[in-house]
Amino acid sequence: MSDVVSPIRGLSRRNLLRNAFYLSTATAAAPLLSACGGTKSRAVTSNSTPGAPELFIPQGPLANIGELSLDPLTQIRIPEGFSVRAVARSGLPVVTPGGGSPITLGFNWHVFPDGGATYALADGGWVYTSNSEVPAVAAGGCSAIKFNAAGEVVDAYPILTGTTQNCAGGKTPWQTWVSCEETDSGVCWECDPFAESQGVAKPSLGLFAHEAIAVDQDKGVIYLTEDNSSGRFYRWVADANDIDPNTGRIAMEAGTLQVMNLVGFENGGYPEADAQLRELRAVTWVDVIRPSEPQSTVRDELAAAAQSVPGTRFNGGEGLWYYSLPAGINHTPRGGSVPTRGIVFFTCKGDNRVWALDVENQLAELIFDNEQIEPDFKDVDNLTVSPWGDVVVAEDPPSEHYSRIMVLLPNATCVVLVQCEHPGSEICGPAFSPDGRKLYFSSQRRGLGETYELTIPDSLIFG
Repeated sequence: MSDVVSPIRGLSRRNLLRNAFYLSTATAAAPLLSACGGTKSRAVTSNSTPGAPELFIPQGPLANIGELSLDPLTQIRIPEGFSVRAVARSGLPVVTPGGGSPITLGFNWHVFPDGGATYALADGGWVYTSNSEVPAVAAGGCSAIKFNAAGEVVDAYPILTGTTQNCAGGKTPWQTWVSCEETDSGVCWECDPFAESQGVAKPSLGLFAHEAIAVDQDKGVIYLTEDNSSGRFYRWVADANDIDPNTGRIAMEAGTLQVMNLVGFENGGYPEADAQLRELRAVTWVDVIRPSEPQSTVRDELAAAAQSVPGTRFNGGEGLWYYSLPAGINHTPRGGSVPTRGIVFFTCKGDNRVWALDVENQLAELIFDNEQIEPDFKDVDNLTVSPWGDVVVAEDPPSEHYSRIMVLLPNATCVVLVQCEHPGSEICGPAFSPDGRKLYFSSQRRGLGETYELTIPDSLIFG
């Protein structure tokens, strides 16, 4: 298929920098793993010098998919052995099989579906949440679809209403969904995904064009992206009294909002020099100024007064995911002092970049940009990581004839997992089912939006 990305472009340039990130089959520093998807999951390292590793990132089985073919019902290209179906269409009632005779559930799926996540149920079923990115004031929110253990739709309901432009968000370790408003004074809302309900605003997490959040519960830290060309990358550090001592649940009511400074590009600096960014670089954090006010307004006022604006500039922050490394690849990276425990991945659509942050050593590295693939990403957007360690990134090109979901091979290339032949629509909300066998996502502007389920063959996952 002519539109599938090529691994050729840019690799010679990468070799000049420090060889390829994708070296697991060629170096003893990157052993086969059994803790993350069986023997098909491998570690990849961003440095080719023996004894001096950078970040170790697992590679899951989705890197092994082949050519795509078109599913005629959905107009989506998928790999051989996969299947895809629509589970909800915006503006129409969600339908359940009802024992073989389809039954409408009386709940219309929301318009312009966006970011989402899945949650396991005690009976073996699961729930998929999905935001509504409606720009009209108080017309957005978030809904959920419930599946039984057989994968049949059995219920659908709202979990947040009366909000605006709910873009992405994040799943918490205590099994709630945080839905984020993408407006200059946007707020994060914590939602119960398991029953019809109404979310609770969490203004302590800041007022800005929120895109996504990711939680490092061990440290009581929440990371946040901002969808603004002059945006920052944030973390919110919970006060001690904001954390339940028995469950570790973070109330998200009292804490300190900070922005990240990438060393060498502090306080408004923009990291342009690509070669410098391919090495792990230390980061520091500084408290935001006037955290209870919209941050874009604060930045504008500081700049107008010729005052320093805290934080490195990240152009259009988007997808965000905290990934806890499996046992066996917790190596100490070059420049670090302890083994890497977790990695925060985040995307920036303005320059089509994906970053990785070692949360234990506070070291960051650029692991993807458009020098690595052809044709280019148009706008990198939502990001998720499979239970097997695959880093998966969606594309947002509303003016193009297609949009894609890619499996990212850090500092090497990407593999196309899904290609929607839906002109003018973007892919949103990729989220794996709790067992990793399904991938949910939406084509946001196909009509008013459609939400799909991609089934991954067991033979690929388990070999």
